[in-house]
Amino acid sequence: MVRVLVPYILLLTFASRTDTSSISDANALFNNLSSGYNKEVRPVGNQGDSLPVYINMFLISIKDFDEVSGTLSILAVFVINWNDASLVWNPSLYGGLLETYIGQNNVWLPKLYNIKASNTFSAISNADFLVKISNDGEIIWKPGCFIDVKCSTDVSYFPFDTQTCSIQLAPWGYSNLQVTLMPQTTDLSLEFYETNGEWSLDKTKTGTDVISDISLAVFNITITRLPAFHIVNTLMPIYLLLLMNPLVFMLPCDSGERVGFSLTVFLTFTVFITIVNSVLPANSESMSRLSYFIFAVLVASGIIASVNIFQLRIYYRDENIPVPRWLVRFMNILDCQCKSRRVSAVIPKKIEPKSSNKNLNKTGPMIQMEEDTEEETKYEMTWHEVVRILDTFFIWSSYTVITACGIVALLLMYKGT
Repeated sequence: MVRVLVPYILLLTFASRTDTSSISDANALFNNLSSGYNKEVRPVGNQGDSLPVYINMFLISIKDFDEVSGTLSILAVFVINWNDASLVWNPSLYGGLLETYIGQNNVWLPKLYNIKASNTFSAISNADFLVKISNDGEIIWKPGCFIDVKCSTDVSYFPFDTQTCSIQLAPWGYSNLQVTLMPQTTDLSLEFYETNGEWSLDKTKTGTDVISDISLAVFNITITRLPAFHIVNTLMPIYLLLLMNPLVFMLPCDSGERVGFSLTVFLTFTVFITIVNSVLPANSESMSRLSYFIFAVLVASGIIASVNIFQLRIYYRDENIPVPRWLVRFMNILDCQCKSRRVSAVIPKKIEPKSSNKNLNKTGPMIQMEEDTEEETKYEMTWHEVVRILDTFFIWSSYTVITACGIVALLLMYKGT
C-alpha cells in the first residue's frame, strides 16, 4: 500500500513546489532579467554566430483583394520564437517559476518588415504584445496585424481568375549571417481561418530566400475568385442581350422600332464595357478575355444596327424600280428556291392534239412543256420580299455565329481555372 502511494506523494510534493512562486518572485525575476539587459544587442553568446528565428503564420481571414491596385489585404497572426542567451534563470531561485510574460518592448525583437507592402514600409507589429519567456531562454512572440501586400494581378480569365500573392518578411538591418528566418511548416496554418465571400483559398506555401544578404521568410497565398456574382450580374445579362439582339430582324419594318431597338442594345453593351473596366486594372499586359468578348459583341451589335438601316432603305424603295436579276438569283439561293426547284415543282401536262392528224410533230408536247416552264420561272420579286428573305437569313446566321462564339468565349475564360 505504501509503495502504491509513493508516486502520488512525490507528484503532490513536486506540484506544491512548482506552485510556490509568488508575485514577489515574479517581480524579482523581472528585475533581475531587466538589470543590465540591452534590447539593442543581438541575443547570442557569440556575436559571430547567426541567430535562427523560427516563424509560423496563422492566416485568420482574407479581408479584400483590389484588382485595380493589385493589393491583397489579410489578417494574420505570427508565432515567432528564438532563444535569448541573456534571459536564462534557475527556477529554484524564484519559487519554481518556469516562465514569465513581459511586454515586447522590453526585450530584443527581430523586427520584421514586409518588403512587398503596398502602402507603408513598417514592422509587422508596432503594438505592445506580450512575449513568453521560458527559463531556458526560449522566447515566443505572437504578433497579429493586418497586412497589405502588393501583388502582380492577372485578370486574363476574369471572372474565373486565380491570383497568387507573396508575403516576404525580412529582419531589416540584419544580414543572413546575423539573423536567419526559418518557417516551421511548409504551409500556412489555417486553424482560425474564416472563409471569404468573394475569394476561395486555393493553396498556401512557405519558403525561404536571400536577397542582398538579407534572409527572407516567404509566404505564398493563392486565391481563386468565386465567379457566381459576376456570372449572374455580368455574364448572364451580356448573353441575354446577345440573344435578344438578332430578334430585331423579326420586327416589322413598318413598326418603326427596328433602329431604336438595335441602338438601345448597342448602347447597353457600351454600359457593360464601362462596368467591367471599372473593376479591372488599367493594364495592357494582361487584359481580360471578357473585355475582348464584350468589344466583339459591341462590334457585332453595331453591324446589326447598320444592317437594319440598310434593310429599311431597301424596304422603302420605289416598287416601280425592278429588282436586278442577280439580286433575284441571290435571294433565291438564300431562300433555298433556285430555278431547279421551281422547275421540279411544275407538273408537266401532256398536250393532246386537237386533230387526229397522224403526221403531228412528235416534239410538239415537249415544246409546249418548255414554254409552260419558262412562264412558271418568270418570277417578279419585290423589294419587300428581298427584305423578308434577308431577315430570315440574318436571324439564323446571327444565332449560329452567336452560339459558336459565345461557347468559345466562355471556354476561353473558364480555361483559367
